[in-house]
Amino acid sequence: MNRTRFFRQLLVLSVTLLLFADCAGNRNKPMNVDELLLNADSLAGMTVIVEGLCTHVCTKGGMKLFLQGTDKAQTLRAESDATLGKFDPASVDKMVRVRGKLVEEQISDNSLASHGEDGKGCETEQAAEKIYYIAATSYQTID
Repeated sequence: MNRTRFFRQLLVLSVTLLLFADCAGNRNKPMNVDELLLNADSLAGMTVIVEGLCTHVCTKGGMKLFLQGTDKAQTLRAESDATLGKFDPASVDKMVRVRGKLVEEQISDNSLASHGEDGKGCETEQAAEKIYYIAATSYQTID
């Protein structure tokens, strides 16, 4: 009888913890670019889902995609790797959802030199938010 009571209490406690864990902040909920950039300090290093208007996919390698916030000045770069592959150029001018790790980038002259022949990267990359980017693990066109 004591075992039954113990297992009931354990079950209630487990369910309660699961319910409250979801209330503590669900990172599986998509954010827009503005919301992500506003909270970037606290989200750095975490896996996030962000949605925004795709304004550009780099033509050199196709491994960078740029999402725009409500203000054209708010831009977030998403970078792919060999596992995910190239971003689809057909995503431009469509809403895109990207899932990945939010990475804080330390800007230096050396990192700029690696972003293009002239050391400055393309115009879209220069306009992007340079402090944070998404190391994408998946993406999808939602519009």
